[in-house]
Amino acid sequence: MTSLHDIIDSTLQNKDVVMKQPDISVLRVSGPDSKKLLQGQTTCDMNKLSQDTGLYGAICSIKGRIISSFYIVQSNDDVLMVMAKDLVEKTLLHLKKYAVFFKTELTDEQDNLTVYTKLTTKHIKTDLSTAQNNLAITQNNETITLTVSQEPLEVQLLIAPANQTVLEEKNQELSALAVLTARPLINLEQSETILPQWLNMQSTGGISFTKGCYTGQEIVARMQYKGKSKKQLALVTWEGNLDTTKDIVDGQGKSIGQIFAATCIQETHYAQIILNIEPSEVEQLLLDNKEITLLPLPYPLDSKK
Repeated sequence: MTSLHDIIDSTLQNKDVVMKQPDISVLRVSGPDSKKLLQGQTTCDMNKLSQDTGLYGAICSIKGRIISSFYIVQSNDDVLMVMAKDLVEKTLLHLKKYAVFFKTELTDEQDNLTVYTKLTTKHIKTDLSTAQNNLAITQNNETITLTVSQEPLEVQLLIAPANQTVLEEKNQELSALAVLTARPLINLEQSETILPQWLNMQSTGGISFTKGCYTGQEIVARMQYKGKSKKQLALVTWEGNLDTTKDIVDGQGKSIGQIFAATCIQETHYAQIILNIEPSEVEQLLLDNKEITLLPLPYPLDSKK
């Protein structure tokens, strides 16, 4: 199986990448009850959020489907939720239903804050079982940096004031490699169609099974301990243009997955897919009548108990 590090080393060639993310925005939750509100609505444990450590998580419907997924950072006494820009309004409206019972305020920061992605090649061996779940936060001047992944490359989100001119974009065409971290943010079209485990969130620190109740918790827990769904996030690559709206099929033409998110660098395409079978059962993957290649994940998958 092709190594992710080989792909990254040959593509990045030790170049750093900085790119503005116009499709990502920030929802600010402020007030003394901010964490209390979010503790009852998110899959992650808000008690673990600090000035130094961020979180990955989701807000779910009562059916356990993800309404929005996000990264969370603490900025002084406020909580910043970084998510797909087209989901900020929907998330805000969902939280407002519960915010009336708490001393908190919700603010759409799309006009005030800009999010950048920074990619850096790292050649430091990390413990995959812990590195993926340690989302370190640093703050320099007015820019907050959240390290969202250390494997197979270091990926950071930079949250800066919209009028910030210090950050310079570079090598933006290589930012597509961020898809290989396999820790996605869903968009509005995908909202309420996916269970957290289908995105491997139980393996990337996105779900706490000890924090107690939150909306959709019963369904998410049942899927973890009693669920029979094999759906999970996987990575693939191929050369040339293919129809990514088609199902992924096996050698017999049976549908075994769908494209979740796809990017490309020149003629090489990389994609996150939701696979309906265990990767070990895969003999052949076909998309648009062409064979595509399964790639390894950058983290170990927690086995479902």
